[in-house]
Amino acid sequence: MKTVTIQMEDDAAKIWQTLPIEAQSILTSGALSALLAGELYPTGTDQLELAISLAEKGVPANMISRLTRLDRDVFESFLSK
Repeated sequence: MKTVTIQMEDDAAKIWQTLPIEAQSILTSGALSALLAGELYPTGTDQLELAISLAEKGVPANMISRLTRLDRDVFESFLSK
C-alpha cells in the first residue's frame, strides 16, 4: 500500500477533517481506485457497503447520505448509538 498526498479546496478540507481517519481511508482507497479504473464510486453494492462502514465509524447520517447518495433509512440500523 502506498501513501498519497492530495490537495483540496478549503471548504472540502474542512469537511474532510470532520471524518474519522478510518472513514477517510475507506473513501480515498475506493474513490481513487475507481477513478483510475475509469469507474464511478460508489455504485451498486459498494454504496451500501460504504454507508455501513461509515455508519459503524461514527460518521453522521447526513454526511453518509451525501457521500453514498443513499437515504438514511437504508443504513440507519448501522449508525453508532
